Amino acid sequence: MATVVVADLRDGKIPNKLTYPAAGVGLFLHLGASLFTTEFSWWQGPVDSLAGFALGFVIMFLGFLFGGIGGGDVKACAALGALVGVGTTAYGLLYMGLAGGAIALSIMIWKGKLFRSLRNMARFFFTALVPGLKTEMPKEENSDPFPLGVAIAVGFAWAMVEEKLGSQPLFDMGI
Repeated sequence: MATVVVADLRDGKIPNKLTYPAAGVGLFLHLGASLFTTEFSWWQGPVDSLAGFALGFVIMFLGFLFGGIGGGDVKACAALGALVGVGTTAYGLLYMGLAGGAIALSIMIWKGKLFRSLRNMARFFFTALVPGLKTEMPKEENSDPFPLGVAIAVGFAWAMVEEKLGSQPLFDMGI
C-alpha cells in the first residue's frame, strides 16, 4: 500500500509492475495458508483471494467506466482484494469511499470550489431525475484530480486494522 501511495503521489499513476505481482502473491499466500491449516479445505483460501480480487476489480471498474477513476486504481483494489480476501475487501472499499470523499471535500474547500461543485452536482442530479429535462453532465474542467491511491491505502489499512484487532466494523455489513 505504501508503494501505491508513493507512486500515485509522485507520478499520478499506479504501475502494473506493482499491481500484477501483488495479485499473484495474494493468491499464492492464500493457497499456502490453506495448505498448512486444518481449519478448512485447501481451496477455500484461493477462492477467498479470487473473490476479493473480483470484488475489488468489479466495483472499481464500474467507476472506471463512468470516468474519474484510472485503470491503476482499479488494478490496485483488485490486487489488494487478492491479498486480503473478500470480507476485508468489502470493508476496504467502503472505507476507501469515505476517505476519498473526505479528501475530495478537503480539496474543494482548500481551492474555494465547494459551493460551485455542490451547485454543479445538484444541477446534474436535478436534470437527471426530472423526466423531460436534458441531463446536464458535470464538466471535466471543473473537477480537480486527486490521488485516489491515498484513499485506497487508507481504506484498506482501516479494514485490515479492524480485522486484525477483531473489533466491530464502523459499518456492520454482516460479513
